[in-house]
Amino acid sequence: MEKRKVLVVEDDALLRSLISDVLNSAGFAVTAAGNAVDAKNAISNFDPDVALLDIELGVGPSGIDLAEFIKSQAPHVAIIFLTHLPDPRFAGVDSRAIPKKSAYIRKEMISQPGLLLEIVESVLRDEMGRGMRHDLDPQRPFAALSQSQVAVLRSVALGLSNSEIATQRNTTVRAVENLIRRTLSAAGIENEATVNIRTAAVRAYIEAAGLPVSNE
Repeated sequence: MEKRKVLVVEDDALLRSLISDVLNSAGFAVTAAGNAVDAKNAISNFDPDVALLDIELGVGPSGIDLAEFIKSQAPHVAIIFLTHLPDPRFAGVDSRAIPKKSAYIRKEMISQPGLLLEIVESVLRDEMGRGMRHDLDPQRPFAALSQSQVAVLRSVALGLSNSEIATQRNTTVRAVENLIRRTLSAAGIENEATVNIRTAAVRAYIEAAGLPVSNE
């Protein structure tokens, strides 16, 4: 019986190795890539049944860009996003960017033994339960924030100044400052007299999604 094939795309070498080992031990044929370029080569050479994609892959195309490529070139390949991002807004897009019948799983949710394998098996059987889309969970971090509010937090966490964000958004510095304050308020973060507002914004983003990665 031919082994089912899984393409693992993860820029963290240790995690990439750990995931590959788990899948190999379960009887899957696995090939791994650390970036979108190597992953694209594997699509034609390896012809996977399922692609397990991180979203933030460092400089270059993201996992969401890669998923779009896979669906255009090999629509039979099932997609699983495995990411620390609560939802795609933290990568600059909304959940509509997630291809239909794809899973979206937060990395911290797969610490239970065997859960990753259950997810892969379910996707291969085209059994997409409600628990397979963590980006739609109403209890996820910052679920109440708008895409614009998530975006400004990400920009601050990337180190952009208020002036740079204002230029990026074609608005004023004062408007950016007000947006940051409203965002922190909407996120339920109290304004501490001893903490700079930008520091609070960076801390809030990192606690929710980790250090942001620029794809530029």
